[in-house]
Amino acid sequence: MEKLFIWKILASIIGPAIFWIGYFYYKDRRQPEPLVNLLEAYLQGFLFGFLCFLVYRQLPLLGLPAGFNLVVAKGQARDIFYYSLGVVGPLEELFKFLPFVLFVMRTRDIDEPADGVVYAASIAIGFASFENLGYLPYMTGVAFFGRALASPLTHAIFSSIWGFFMARARMRGKSELVTALLSLPLAALFHGVFNVLTVSDTLRIYSAIMVLLLWLLIIYLLERHR
Repeated sequence: MEKLFIWKILASIIGPAIFWIGYFYYKDRRQPEPLVNLLEAYLQGFLFGFLCFLVYRQLPLLGLPAGFNLVVAKGQARDIFYYSLGVVGPLEELFKFLPFVLFVMRTRDIDEPADGVVYAASIAIGFASFENLGYLPYMTGVAFFGRALASPLTHAIFSSIWGFFMARARMRGKSELVTALLSLPLAALFHGVFNVLTVSDTLRIYSAIMVLLLWLLIIYLLERHR
């Protein structure tokens, strides 16, 4: 029974990861990146998800809770809002951005905005896979499968924001530092707002609408910059 449970968790992580990486790979079909490169980016995202987890564990040294769930458990709306926008969004987007700027931007030929999106998405999906290791064992039913499928997508959508703009900056010879300072906080803001909305049963539908609109916007931008 325990082995069956472990395989269920792994399948629920690996299956959606393959699906969503395949989707973003398809969107990059004009000049597709090698799949092995995307797998490498996925593993980097997984590793940096673990590093982000370690940083969360040190937050009590700063007088902050060690995770979003601990804040939600207290049920204080103001604390949830500030923690989401001030900690979760910035910290998690930063730890997805780091492997992108340290490895992808240095070692890969980024020659179109779609490249930035597909690499950022692959890293984000790896990050979400690690994150789901901590959530899925405690979830069942619709919540289990909903998180397994949706979490990689939402992480990928937020990270696609800075992935797109960083790739476009390189193509146009613009400052990548300035682009990072603008696009990374923007992605963190959307990420934080999303977390706030998902906590409320009343507002949860707006989190789905926000992700859908961002998804459509990214598709539009990619089509426009072909």
